[in-house]
Amino acid sequence: MKTLLLICSLLTASFSLKAQQDVVIGHWDFKEISKAAGKEVVIVDSVYDGRTFDNHTLLNVGGKYPGQIISVFIAKNDYHNFDGDILSLYLHKKISVSGKISMYKDKAQITVTNPKQLNSHLDWNPKVLNVIL
Repeated sequence: MKTLLLICSLLTASFSLKAQQDVVIGHWDFKEISKAAGKEVVIVDSVYDGRTFDNHTLLNVGGKYPGQIISVFIAKNDYHNFDGDILSLYLHKKISVSGKISMYKDKAQITVTNPKQLNSHLDWNPKVLNVIL
């Protein structure tokens, strides 16, 4: 009887739990990243190279330019949000980057406005693309 009561209590509690807001719906190979355009994602890999322009900085993830898989776009207006030179902070480091994938000239990019979208102190080996609802 106690077992039945415990099972019923657990079932009732599980139905009353709030649904998760972030749900991983897939792991894809980086080469299929265009399928995730318009979706919020978390990507884990190294910054292979990057470049600062007059009004923005690009960090190339998944390969060196022009063979990068995705670029991280940071507008000059958002530089004040970062502690120091963006290239120095992230170049040749493993990072995770979160944001919505957009396409620019048939290449995937994520626009980053806040350093909380980038995490550079990872000890992570696989290249991962998680799509989040």
